[in-house]
Amino acid sequence: MTEQEFRVKYCELMEYYQYIEMHLKGLCADLLANEDISWFEGLNNFREDPFGPLVKKLREIQAEKNVMALSSDEFAALDEVRKKRNYWTHECFGGLNPIVFRNGVVRNNVNADKIIYDHQEAVEWDEKLVEAGRKYRASKKENYKIS
Repeated sequence: MTEQEFRVKYCELMEYYQYIEMHLKGLCADLLANEDISWFEGLNNFREDPFGPLVKKLREIQAEKNVMALSSDEFAALDEVRKKRNYWTHECFGGLNPIVFRNGVVRNNVNADKIIYDHQEAVEWDEKLVEAGRKYRASKKENYKIS
């Protein structure tokens, strides 16, 4: 993988991690929205929250409201995504084993494979969270239907 290809993939990966954070904020707002708190007000309450605390808050809100947007297995998988996000955000260029480029290519092919895999996983989580929010809103709508 060339350095340029790696850097483009890295930017796309960061973009998807931001999408995931936004969807987590949206799910938290979905679960808290009611007659007194609009979705937008709820969303604003999570404006500053990063990935890890959002996962924790979503789990807490689900338990408190006794609803399920994500399963415990999905929370565990999402925590693994959080760890990967932290690596790419905080360590990949300055950690103990930084990404190194030599003559315009990624020196270690393992790093190229890892970014491709993690990027695909982030895309899949973006889609999963969109679907989880859609399903939750649809079920909430069903509960308020008048026969």
